[in-house]
Amino acid sequence: MAEGSFLAGKNPLNDPVALFLLQALIIIVLSRLLAILLGYLRQPRVIAEVIGGILLGPSVLSRSAAFKQNVFPDSSLPRLSLIANVALIFFLFLVGLELDPRTLMKKAKQSAFISISGIAVPFAAGVGVSKAIYDTLADKTVPFYSFFVFCGVAMSITAFPVLARILSELKLLQTTVGQVTLASAAVDDGVAWCLLILVVALINNPSDSVTAVYVFLLVVAWGIFLFVAIRPVLAYIVRRSAGNDHISHLSVLAAFIVILGSSWFTQAAGVHAIFGGFLAGLITPHEHGFAIKLTEKIEDFVTILLLPLYFAYSGLNTNIGTLNDGQAWGYTILVILVACGGKVIGCTLSAKFTGFNWRESFAVGFLMNTKGLVELIVLNLGYEAGVINQKIFSMFVIMALATTFMTTPIISIIYPPRFYTHIRRAASHDTLSMSMSHHDLEKREWESDANHERGGIQVLLCLPNMATVPAMMSVTQMFQTTRASLSVFALRLIRLTERTSTYMMAANEGETMRADPVINVFRTFGQLNRVSVHTLVSVSPPEDFPSNIVETGVDSKINLILLPWQQPPGESKQSCMNDHFVKDVVEAAPCSVAVFVDRGFGVSSTHIVEPSATIPGQNQHVFVPFFGTEDDREALRFVAQLASHPGLSVTVLRVRVQGDSNKDVSSATLAIDVLHSTSSSGEATSEATLNDTSISTLTNINPTNVSVENINTTDALSAVTSRGNAFGRKDLIVVGHDTYATLARLAGGTLKKWVDEESASSVVIVKMHETRNLDNSTVKGM
Repeated sequence: MAEGSFLAGKNPLNDPVALFLLQALIIIVLSRLLAILLGYLRQPRVIAEVIGGILLGPSVLSRSAAFKQNVFPDSSLPRLSLIANVALIFFLFLVGLELDPRTLMKKAKQSAFISISGIAVPFAAGVGVSKAIYDTLADKTVPFYSFFVFCGVAMSITAFPVLARILSELKLLQTTVGQVTLASAAVDDGVAWCLLILVVALINNPSDSVTAVYVFLLVVAWGIFLFVAIRPVLAYIVRRSAGNDHISHLSVLAAFIVILGSSWFTQAAGVHAIFGGFLAGLITPHEHGFAIKLTEKIEDFVTILLLPLYFAYSGLNTNIGTLNDGQAWGYTILVILVACGGKVIGCTLSAKFTGFNWRESFAVGFLMNTKGLVELIVLNLGYEAGVINQKIFSMFVIMALATTFMTTPIISIIYPPRFYTHIRRAASHDTLSMSMSHHDLEKREWESDANHERGGIQVLLCLPNMATVPAMMSVTQMFQTTRASLSVFALRLIRLTERTSTYMMAANEGETMRADPVINVFRTFGQLNRVSVHTLVSVSPPEDFPSNIVETGVDSKINLILLPWQQPPGESKQSCMNDHFVKDVVEAAPCSVAVFVDRGFGVSSTHIVEPSATIPGQNQHVFVPFFGTEDDREALRFVAQLASHPGLSVTVLRVRVQGDSNKDVSSATLAIDVLHSTSSSGEATSEATLNDTSISTLTNINPTNVSVENINTTDALSAVTSRGNAFGRKDLIVVGHDTYATLARLAGGTLKKWVDEESASSVVIVKMHETRNLDNSTVKGM
């Protein structure tokens, strides 16, 4: 039995390691549970972590002597403080890393004016409040000018990391308001941290202000040294490893050395180590996606484990119980009003002056009022330095919570999505030109509105990951053999998570498109095959993917949306058409939708690839079960885009059921809700005539390689499956959604089950857009 085991009657909490592990477990679980609850109110995770820290502190749980003495005893606080400071160093490094200098250049003059106004007005408004609080609550050994400057920073700072997350969640990052606000917050943060360095230097040298100024200038000089001497070295190391998908061990090592070295220098210089981490983040190069990849390396450990420990340590310093009289709560409310009023009024008026309308100006003002985590860091620095006492600290913590909590609800009311002024399209088209040849650029106008009139095809391909790329490239290359002009819009779907790296991707979509391997592979494919490829990116929560796809389809006047479907590994097989993602796109799409279930389309099953196997369509087959529904006819139009490809054979199995050799299965027989097609004169057109026309159009494209097999049967399922089982994994089955979804009820069989689970071939399920006019080639169908 190990010494110290609880089985031997020992208290495991007397062991420092066991105590720390228990503290970490309690802190992380509590903050995550609160994050889930507050997520329903659309609040950032930082709110949950701050509240969790307060709950663990003397305000709530630590009021219990048993809890305090056993879980957070005073003897454990130095260790917790040390780890909390390490957490801050790396978190401030991530904050600096998010402040891409290119962000500051967006609307630079406008952003600088808004930012300076947002700092100056709260500073001016806070003079009276600071004086009143200083006279009644503050420690008089602290010089008033230090107290005033500190309060001014606390009331005027904008939490850039929290703001970036709020903008992403509200879909404001790619709007004019979002871009200007983000750039303004970046300037605001930079100025505020410089002022804070000065404040800390003054506090640490209370008797010699000249020394404090020297300390401040020394830190500024250190930042310049990092930028001039260290950044080029890091950039060189990054360039050496730029060809790899992952950053090299050497580049990570170099970054860590810079972080620790810079933090040590600022700590030794007489300010705080976190400023060194912040400066290290500012000078880290962003080229080749290095900043995002480095963030991905370290952010989970920092934000999941280390940072909540800091919030808990901060919560132990927060005692709401000290606000035990009307005066304290009166000052708390006054601080909230002055902080909010000064920030909102200053930023709103400056935004209006720079050209925004009043609604947009108020949105900028309330967004810039976000405090959150950065505010808490500032307050802890002041508390540890003795500038503020516990009562004032608690007042400002409540102010930070209130200002951050109100941001999302107020913005949702005063600036709903219908008022957004998007800049996405302009940014996308600027980026598109990088992946297009001069010939493609000359054709751009021809490929837009006139494209529909001249028989052009505009296809939107959705690329959620690298696994979907090979099959999409094969289909694209087959499409290109058609006589019509082809424009492919490749929409990269990136999941927006709580990770800092995904917010960095969302904030700088241009850099994301340049660095993303999925986009680069597809862009290169387009250049090699002379396909007009327009690359776009959408960084958003998964539930927003359908609306982003639909919006792109509308903006780009798409003929066809092609969605990939991948069965989640380890899950029971399910129908792709039952997936909420697919359903949402199909219901709102402005055009026809095809769902591609890839099972190795066009990929050789052997380890040795023959030269002929590298040509998509060579010795491949397309099988189309045709029952005569509207979606079946749309499936034939899809196949018509592939049929002219040399080496690709097409088999159409025309099935007539119920013993009537002259009738296809109608929409009424399938008992589904579809719109009946009409001719251009508005008169009803027989389904049989439409079916004959669709089949003859397909066969005329490539009479040699297109065959039609007619079958009259009472067992439609067996007819389809027996013929379809002759095709392999590199072949393709194209089926209309009507037939796929309802044949089971017609013949007592399960075609859907065969398509989803039993067929070895890849499958495309086509759903026709409901408003499509079959006799008008310029509408949104294919």
